[in-house]
Amino acid sequence: MDKRFLAAFIDPAPFRLLGRSMYPWCLKYRVRLMAFDSPLVTGSRGITPADLIFACQVCAEEPLGNIGWRDQLRMMDLARNPAKFEAILEAFAGYILVQDWPKFWEQTKKTSGGSKGVPWPLSIVANLITNGIDEKRAWEMPECQAIWLNSALAISKGADVAIMSPEEEAFMAEEEAKDAPAPASNPAKETP
Repeated sequence: MDKRFLAAFIDPAPFRLLGRSMYPWCLKYRVRLMAFDSPLVTGSRGITPADLIFACQVCAEEPLGNIGWRDQLRMMDLARNPAKFEAILEAFAGYILVQDWPKFWEQTKKTSGGSKGVPWPLSIVANLITNGIDEKRAWEMPECQAIWLNSALAISKGADVAIMSPEEEAFMAEEEAKDAPAPASNPAKETP
């Protein structure tokens, strides 16, 4: 059985970051951060300590925009300590649980209607609601669970979606490593 699937359906442990208890990462938080063009989800620009504090406020469901003296001290500390800032960014990335998403086979031929302009988080929530999941639950279930459920529902309705097993993924990685070009040699044995 796919360990990513099993990990996705273990309820996430309570998560604290930057002095906040954060709720499980869900599509609701992704969309909120997308609406504010947060580089933590859009990659639109470099991430700053203020971006990280703001994302934590969103995920802790705190009132937005209030930067108290503790957060100001945290931002100064993170700005002065790049290693600590990177470690906290890695912790936030782990909180999102993308590693628990299913891995999909690439489609060489487009057989679906595409997104038709509907943002992918909304497509997932709409599919979950259409299949009987309460709207609040669809928006607030851990994102990795929503992705797995959406995939299973789409497959059950005949969508051309294929999830890669861990064994297939390992085989593909081995094949890619074999096909990687060897480092160029210097036949003249000259130092570049």
